Amino acid sequence: MKLLLSILFVCLITKPILAQEVEPEPYIKKSFCIILSTKSYADANKMAQQAAKKLNVKLDYRNLEPNKKTGLTLPKDTEDPEASYPFYYARGRFDNGNYISIEYSNAYVGFAEGYYIVIASSGEIADVKKDASLAKKYYKQAYIKSTKVYVGCMH
Repeated sequence: MKLLLSILFVCLITKPILAQEVEPEPYIKKSFCIILSTKSYADANKMAQQAAKKLNVKLDYRNLEPNKKTGLTLPKDTEDPEASYPFYYARGRFDNGNYISIEYSNAYVGFAEGYYIVIASSGEIADVKKDASLAKKYYKQAYIKSTKVYVGCMH
């Protein structure tokens, strides 16, 4: 009887512990087609505009502008309750697709720091590979890089 009570006690204690939900990691894996990496925003901007025309793809900077502290930022007058100037979040959170944008490498896990990167596509690797095949026709240096992108709270 003592053994049975001991087992019951252990079960009562461990079940709630085992039943607790594990917090999901606030990162998702994303792939990017990159056509240029440069320390110069002016060079990145020139390439992005050229690529949008050549590839007939939307140019989408997401209202970002260069910033010495964060590489890129939303404008000072941005009305976002989670944003305080300067504020930059990495592309790839919830915006898969084919577009041309400039992003800042420091926001991506495993990317070399201090570079403006011209992105031609983001999303699942299979989709990015399709978009990259077109980009490589015009930009032989285009490549695909995958990383984890933070999708947790931004405040």
